[in-house]
Amino acid sequence: MKRKLLALLMSCVLAATAFSGCTQNTQNQSNSDTPIETETTTSEESKSNESSAAFVENLYDPNFSIELLEDGIKKVIDGEGRELILVPKEIEEVPAEYTDSIVIRTPVENAVFLSSTQVCTFRAVDDSAIIEAIAGVSGGVDEWAGIPAIKEGLENGSIVDIGGASMGEPDYELIQSLNPDIVFLYTGSNPQTNQIAKFEELGINYAVDNEYMESNYLARMEWMRFILTFFNADEQVNEVMNNAQKVVDEVKSKIEGLEKPKVAVFSVYDGAVYGTSDNSWVGTMLSDMGGINAFSGMPEGTLTMEAAFECIQDADVIIYTSTPAYCNGMEGVMEAFPQLSECKAYKNDRVYQYGESFWIGIDQSEIMAADLAAAIYPDTFADRTLTYYVKLEK
Repeated sequence: MKRKLLALLMSCVLAATAFSGCTQNTQNQSNSDTPIETETTTSEESKSNESSAAFVENLYDPNFSIELLEDGIKKVIDGEGRELILVPKEIEEVPAEYTDSIVIRTPVENAVFLSSTQVCTFRAVDDSAIIEAIAGVSGGVDEWAGIPAIKEGLENGSIVDIGGASMGEPDYELIQSLNPDIVFLYTGSNPQTNQIAKFEELGINYAVDNEYMESNYLARMEWMRFILTFFNADEQVNEVMNNAQKVVDEVKSKIEGLEKPKVAVFSVYDGAVYGTSDNSWVGTMLSDMGGINAFSGMPEGTLTMEAAFECIQDADVIIYTSTPAYCNGMEGVMEAFPQLSECKAYKNDRVYQYGESFWIGIDQSEIMAADLAAAIYPDTFADRTLTYYVKLEK
């Protein structure tokens, strides 16, 4: 289920914990790979088609696009700049002008997902028909406790574990037997290159979802618009995204004018410290939620334990970016970072770590942000129960 997640956890640089050299550079690469139309001459027919088409408005400028064409047909540009034409099933024959295109019939009824962050977007629309369209996911029952509908599907056999967890490759024969309408995968800084080559060999359609490459947490969330347009859930996504912005705005209004605490968001791997950069998606969320990033302005890359201590020691809040499965509470954090006991946040009982479901919370990014605000301003949000962060006890 978590090839992308595990690969990044091992290096402790999964978006949130990466310095700008690990996030922004790859983001720029993703942008540069997207083809740009540069023709200066356009036929009258093309101009007419352009005028009749409309792009779905992306609120946070994620790296995909959806263009509404005639008769409910959509042109989608995925994370690799590939063009896919989505044709409603009620149109009996695909229009001739699209016969040379990659055509996906919608709504898709048989989809396979190679990343848990893709699958969790379905919680946002709460549509049983879409859940029924999930044919296969990567990872077994024990890995899906945070998304009960998927766990139940794996238990009753309506959803198949297609393998590929723990940095392995999926079972291609099993995927082929499922005859999926579409497989969702990712490229970016940890590309599923082998999977793409195999699906092209097998003639299986795929779409590239690179939400984890975004440097803004709400842009990252908005990739649900890309995934769910294959299921014709566009209107539901609009409502979800508008509500998310409303929640974020409400939190911002409550913390406006308050003194901003210093917050250290980091993890340790193999003796090196990985702190959150300002331009990572967690960095932008931290800024929005009123925290001062303890690692702001630090050089790109990792820090030694000694250099990191200089940043962390006077932070008002510490958030360790491993979940309990990888780092068991305060004892685990102290084992990874022995200088913790000398830090201000530790002495004032202001140490947190990511909750177990943190990495599959993309569809609830506004809740994640509000939880972060509550960790930074506990008196302001005293009645809030945290979902995506765990307060650690000595």
